[in-house]
Amino acid sequence: MDNIDVFPSIEPIETPPFERTMSFEDYLKAEEKATEKHEFHNGHLHTMPGGTDAHNEISGNVITAVNNALFVKEDDATHVYTSDMKVQIITENKAVYPDGTVVQGAPIYYLGRRSVVMNPVLIVEVLSDSTANYDKGDKFDDYRTLESFREYVLVSQDKPKVEVYFLQNPEEKLWKITTYEGLDAVVDLHSIGCQITMKQIYHRIFKVETVK
Repeated sequence: MDNIDVFPSIEPIETPPFERTMSFEDYLKAEEKATEKHEFHNGHLHTMPGGTDAHNEISGNVITAVNNALFVKEDDATHVYTSDMKVQIITENKAVYPDGTVVQGAPIYYLGRRSVVMNPVLIVEVLSDSTANYDKGDKFDDYRTLESFREYVLVSQDKPKVEVYFLQNPEEKLWKITTYEGLDAVVDLHSIGCQITMKQIYHRIFKVETVK
């Protein structure tokens, strides 16, 4: 009589590994020692990709232009931060690193931590192929939950083009979108009452004679 296996073989079921989440406090402590930047998304860390040379130069140009404009109007109450400053988005339990952050008046820091600001009025993001959809979509939605947030500046790397979203009517949540193109354009930043030029933004990136 042939031996019959009455217990058919059963393929083992692979269970997904336990996905560990991190508290915001633990994230901040870890980020102080990290060699690369991470965004905090509701307990999960998202490694930020490194920026190109153009991305870094444009970001620096915008920061310099805004600081110069505030200096001319003798505005000492508005603070401008580089991409090293984190912005906390409490309602979404997130913390992100914008390319530029502007605060009017006294900055509100998370539990006094001067590396995390909570009340930006203006945020700058330099777009890249990998982040453009996120910056224009979910990230903008997250920023709009911030009560202080009034203006969003999206800067293209590929051509001299800047899109500015300004909260024209906070009660009705009405945003006005203005697009600036070409090196001769002047960008209005209504939330902080100043202007910066496209030539300042794209200094060393594009030459006038090469832009059509």
